[in-house]
Order: sequence, then structure tokens, then C-alpha cells
Amino acid sequence: MIALEVLARWAHLALSVLLVGSAGSILLAGRSDRPTALAWETRMLDACRGLAVLAFVTGVAVLMLQTALLEGRRDAGLDPVALKRVLLETRGGHVWLVRHGLLLLLAAFLAVPLDVRRRLDWRAARGETVLLAAAALAAGAAAGHAAARPGTLAAVAADGVHALAAGAWAGGLIPLALLLRRAARAEGADARPHAVRAARRFSRLALASVLALAASGALGATAQVGSVAGLVGTPYGRLLLGKLALLVPILALAALNRQRHLPGLAGEAASVGRPAMAGLARFVAGEAALVLAVVGLAAWMALTPPAAHAAPEWPFAFRLSLATLDGAPARAVRALVGSQVLALGAVAALAALVVRRGRLPLLGGALVVLGAGVAIALPPLALDAYPTTYVRPAVPYRAASIVAGAARYREHCAACHGPAGAGGPPARAPPPPAPPPRRGRPPP
Repeated sequence: MIALEVLARWAHLALSVLLVGSAGSILLAGRSDRPTALAWETRMLDACRGLAVLAFVTGVAVLMLQTALLEGRRDAGLDPVALKRVLLETRGGHVWLVRHGLLLLLAAFLAVPLDVRRRLDWRAARGETVLLAAAALAAGAAAGHAAARPGTLAAVAADGVHALAAGAWAGGLIPLALLLRRAARAEGADARPHAVRAARRFSRLALASVLALAASGALGATAQVGSVAGLVGTPYGRLLLGKLALLVPILALAALNRQRHLPGLAGEAASVGRPAMAGLARFVAGEAALVLAVVGLAAWMALTPPAAHAAPEWPFAFRLSLATLDGAPARAVRALVGSQVLALGAVAALAALVVRRGRLPLLGGALVVLGAGVAIALPPLALDAYPTTYVRPAVPYRAASIVAGAARYREHCAACHGPAGAGGPPARAPPPPAPPPRRGRPPP
């Protein structure tokens, strides 16, 4: 049941993101009277209508599966009474009604033929399409993990910004690739200026979207994860790490497109422009495929309890603590030296992002220096750790329990772990007993 709901949410979220990106790409590219550009715009409008309908259908599937999960009955998803109870008596149901009402309104709006020959009418029609699609996507934040925490409005707003930034950037990749592929052909040469303008505008929008994703994602991770133990020791945190790992090749492809393919779009058509456009289309399509995997992980995270509400299971045999430096000047000096090496490596890495000549050697050297800094700074901070190191006890902390625990620690633990838990020499074992004397010899 959980696997089916993850798949349904993945499909629904991917369709919603692609809907925002497709509608936004039309408005971003601008109005054109070129046949190839008009054919692409018509195809995108048809796609938006189909995406809105499919998003509604997959949303119904999500509702049915969620109802079955909440009711604890497999057939509850087909029970009108249970569906009505979820829709009318839960926050998630209220949000579902709003979002899917917007999707139906968008599908109906796109089904009506409009006269958009005037520029103002064209902008109004395309802008309304973007507005309805964006509202349907962003409203989902009101039914997510962020809505269950104190300070709901700010958390929901951050999640909404995160969703919109993903829609503007990730959702626009496939429409952009289709436009570039059409314009790269000989028969699509009339749309080449239109495609170049769209690619440049999308590049700027993508940069702003990535910054918004980073800021809103950091706020969400702080609230939903809360600690390193939650990040590496819970299913939610590991899914988040998986998202971050997939973002590395995605951003690398985006940087490659921006530095190598985008400048070549304005070159001579036969030898430079069209090959660069075709290459950019292929790389953008690859970027979109990786983004689909990220969307799948995001759908899985929506069904996983946040790390802040789960007991972490520490996966390493050590942990890092500044307490190891108390009364250990040699450790403190080594940690300080390592931190300065790390700072030097970070400065070199930032410089590699700014300069153009010698970027790869500088970045490689920066990675080597960062690795050396980690090797120097972290060992002095290491302490033994166990899977239950960061598990929160079920018994609440009270003054009496703290005093009793301190007494037990002094009696049973301090000899090996030190008076403050920072480590110490093991308690000296009593000397072994003397061996028994041999027969026929007096004892010494």
C-alpha cells in the first residue's frame, strides 16, 4: 500500500511540476509569429491541458490510497462515506479540494478557444495559465509536514516557494529541450532566434530558482531534520541525502550547459549554432531525467515521518565532540591546524568557481586541501559512539533523575570515560593473584 501511494504521489507531483514548467516556458519564451515557434506553443498548450487532467486523475488515486491508509481498510478508498470524511474533516482533505478545483478550472480554461492576436490578450491568457498551475502546486505545502509545526505560516510559505522554484526550473527543462530540438533542425531555422532568447531567459530563471531552492530547502531541513543524527540516522534524513546526492550531477550539467553550450547558440548557424542547440537539448533532457528521480524521492519523503520526530539510529562507530579538547592541548592544536587547512581549501574552492582560466586544476587542488584538512581536524574530535547514542529516552528529565544518573555515572562509568564524558584512561585492573606454590618448594 505504501509503495503504491509513493508511486501515485510521484506521478502526481511530477505532473504538477511539469505543468507549471510548461505553462511558464510559454510565457518565458514570449510571443512569436514564426511557424515553428507557434507549433511548439500549440503543442505546449495541448500538453498543459493533458497534464492538468492527468494531475487530477493521479490526485484522485492519491486520495483513495491515503483514505485506505487512514481508515486501516483496503476498501476504504472506494467507500464514499470514508472519502467524504477525509475530504471534509481533515486539513489534507480541504487542501485537496482547493488544489484539484484549481486543476479542473485550468483544464476548462485551456479547453476554451481564445482570441490572443493582441499582445495584451496573449499575455493575460498565458499568465492566467501560469497562475492557476502555480497556485495548484504551491497549495500542496499547506498539507505537508510544514503545516504540522508551530509557526505554520512561515514554514508553509517556505515549502510553497520550494515547490514553485522546482516547478519553474525542473518543470521547464523538457519544454525547453523540445523547443531547442525543433529549432536545431534545418526546417526549424525560423524559430532559432526565439529559441536562443528562451534559453538565455531560462538560464537566468534557473539560477534564481536554484538559489530559492537552496534557501527554502535549508529552512525546511532545519525544521524537519534538526540535527546531524537525524540526517544520517533516520529514513527521512537518508532520503534527503539522496536528494542532495542527485542534485550534484544535475547542477554539474546545468553549469556545463551555461558555460559551454549557451554561448554557442548565437554562432554561425550551420557549423556552430545548430550543433550547440542540439547538444544543449540533449544535455537538458538528461538533466530532466535526473530531476524525475529527485521528484520521486520528494514524494517518498512526504510519506516518511520527519527526522525531528523519529528516534535516530547512529550508523557510525564514532561521533565528533569538542569535549575531547578539554584538558588536551595537543588535540586542540591539531584540531586548530586542521580547521585552518579546511578554511584554505574552502577559499580555493570558491576561487575556482569565480575564475575561468585554470579552474579545473584549482578545483582539484582545493579538494585535496579540503581532504587533508578533514584528515587533520577530525580525528582529535572523535569519540566512541553506538546506534543508541542519540536516542532520546522516554523518561522525561527531572532534577531527581539527573542527580541519580550523575551518581551512577561516577560509580560505574567515570573511570573509563572521564569525569565529564570526554574520555579518560581505563580504570586500572587489580593485579592478578600470585600463582600457587609448587609442591616441594617453600613459598617465596
